[in-house]
Amino acid sequence: MYLSTKALILLALSCVLAACTTGYYKNDADEETYGAITGKSELVPGMTEQVVIDEENIIDLLPFSVNTNSFEFLDNEADSEIDAHIIGLDNALDLAFQHSKDYQTQKERLYLEALALTFDRYRYTPTFSFTGSGDYQWDSEDQFVTDMQTLTGMERINTSESIDAGTSLGGRVLLKGGGVIALNLTNSFTRFLTGDISESNGSALIGSFAQPLIRDFGTEIEAEALMQAERDLLYQLRNFTRFRKTFAVRIASDYYSVLLNRETARNNFSGLNSVNLSLEREQAFQVEGLRTLLDVGRLEQSALQADLRWTASITRYKRSLDNFKILIGLDADDNIMLDDDEMELISETGMASPDLTLEQAMDLSMQTRLDLYTELDRVQDSARKINVAANALRPALDFSINVSVPDARNGNLGELDFENAVYTAGLDLDLPLDNQNERNDYRRAMIDYEATARAYLAAVDDVKLDVIDTWRRMNEASKNYDINLTSVEINERRVEEAELRAELGLGDIQDTVDSQNDLTSSQTDLVSSIVEHNIAKLEFWRDIGLLYVNDNGQWEEGVDEPR
Repeated sequence: MYLSTKALILLALSCVLAACTTGYYKNDADEETYGAITGKSELVPGMTEQVVIDEENIIDLLPFSVNTNSFEFLDNEADSEIDAHIIGLDNALDLAFQHSKDYQTQKERLYLEALALTFDRYRYTPTFSFTGSGDYQWDSEDQFVTDMQTLTGMERINTSESIDAGTSLGGRVLLKGGGVIALNLTNSFTRFLTGDISESNGSALIGSFAQPLIRDFGTEIEAEALMQAERDLLYQLRNFTRFRKTFAVRIASDYYSVLLNRETARNNFSGLNSVNLSLEREQAFQVEGLRTLLDVGRLEQSALQADLRWTASITRYKRSLDNFKILIGLDADDNIMLDDDEMELISETGMASPDLTLEQAMDLSMQTRLDLYTELDRVQDSARKINVAANALRPALDFSINVSVPDARNGNLGELDFENAVYTAGLDLDLPLDNQNERNDYRRAMIDYEATARAYLAAVDDVKLDVIDTWRRMNEASKNYDINLTSVEINERRVEEAELRAELGLGDIQDTVDSQNDLTSSQTDLVSSIVEHNIAKLEFWRDIGLLYVNDNGQWEEGVDEPR
């Protein structure tokens, strides 16, 4: 075996030059990390392929339609939505899944979990190292010797100079069964530049193998960290998939809530106009002596209260719209408005609930909820850790073999003498006489197992309660819709009758006020019940695990119910 120092140095330099840029390391990390994500994504139903964290997605609102209308029911905000880009629900979902800060944070968490796994996998691959060093040595001139040379005329003596250089090339493999294989080759030489011109060379090859036989023996013990890292990435993939479903529902929920606030402002404006018309009529009657100041004052107070409700509803609408812009990744000063047609669409779909019984829904959730699978897997993790902790209580008996091959000492750098190699084999015993910490770890692992098992049972109950809650909310919203629909019809007749009687001078001011307020309230409640039912239905599909979200955020409910 013969390796020159020059060859080793050239090898090291070529490796450094091939990987000297930070861009190389980034790309290498991305390739391995995204590969780890892709490798496990097929284990998670509904997992997206779009998890790149460094995409530069510039927000472009130009393709969206632009509003040219001024809305009187927005009062001093009437012109604020002129030239606003109209964002439909699908557009909002697409924007959110590309630009939302919350979504980006979740992608980064997934990436970091996969990045951590790449190191745990790397530990079980052959690793190499190379070091090199060189020293130039000389002695300083002695002043006394210099003076004596000058006085005696002796020939000037040169200072002593030498160069020492060495290289070390090593490799190491960690085995999943607990063993370690290592190999190291060292070369060194010393060259004297003055005086003795001889050279001194030296080389050595050292190989070793170590294997635990009792403590830390076996794949289940040694590779536990790798096993946990693999499973942690799977858990994070499930969490990310669950987040995407929850996030899509949140976008839809907030979208409809903004539209509901807008509709409320419109209804309050309409109610205020009706009250003001009644007030003008009653004030005219007062002038004719047909109404008392007390009656008209009551209507004036009602008009003031309606004006306050209208103003507050405008503020609530604009605030919710601003918050929604931030949620989907837009800037606070981006001028957008949401599409009123979306409210008509959910009204046209009706109030039909999923064709499932509550018992069927809960059974489905037990089979499809990814977070439940994670909680169950964590119980298995805790059980494995008990075995690991128990293994740490056992004696340590390690077997090792070492081989040392010396330099051939023939003046050729890097040439080894295998005939005079030295072999060493041995056993190292360590009795667990001081294992207080290990004992505590073992007991702690047992307690953690019990706690994890309880957490799983609690998660099962939480899932069931989620399904029951959304089921009840759907039924409540459906019933509220029927009630509010009837209420609107009743109050429309009340307002019509009150207006007719008032025009004839036979009406009561309080009846006029109450009927108009009740109509405005019931109209808002009717729209609210439609929104609540649709949101509850989305959350129901999500909670039973049958809401599937594509890469752009659009969803499919159930099995064959595309949105």
